[in-house]
Amino acid sequence: MLELFEAIYNHYLADPLADNLKGLYHTEAPQEAEFPYAVFSLVSNTQEFTFSENFENCLIQFNIYSRESSPKEICDLYELLKGNTVAGTGFDFLDLSIDEYRAVSLLRENAILTHIEGVWQYSVTYRAVLEKTGEAAHFISNKFMYNLLSI
Repeated sequence: MLELFEAIYNHYLADPLADNLKGLYHTEAPQEAEFPYAVFSLVSNTQEFTFSENFENCLIQFNIYSRESSPKEICDLYELLKGNTVAGTGFDFLDLSIDEYRAVSLLRENAILTHIEGVWQYSVTYRAVLEKTGEAAHFISNKFMYNLLSI
């Protein structure tokens, strides 16, 4: 899933969200990270396939952090994370460009805003459905068919 992580980060670098965060980190931020920042991680990943298609079904969670006393900054960052589908910004319904995969959907599932010890946190979960293409897809399909025929 390294390709997925790279695609998320590359999109972030070209997105207006990058102009408003001090950093986007994978899995955890460094101790000295400046606010506001965000962290993304893979929460779950399952494989689903049919005889002709092979999918990865992933949950990706973004956590945005702000130390402002008002929730305005964190809410503005949340709106930037969602983005504008017409302009191709943010992550709602984004067609990620990933080698060996075709993005089928990127759908926001839930978002939770909390305020603990002076830090605002927005936890936003996306479901990404990715279809394997190229050699990776053919290898899995052929292996699956071989296993079915050997039963």
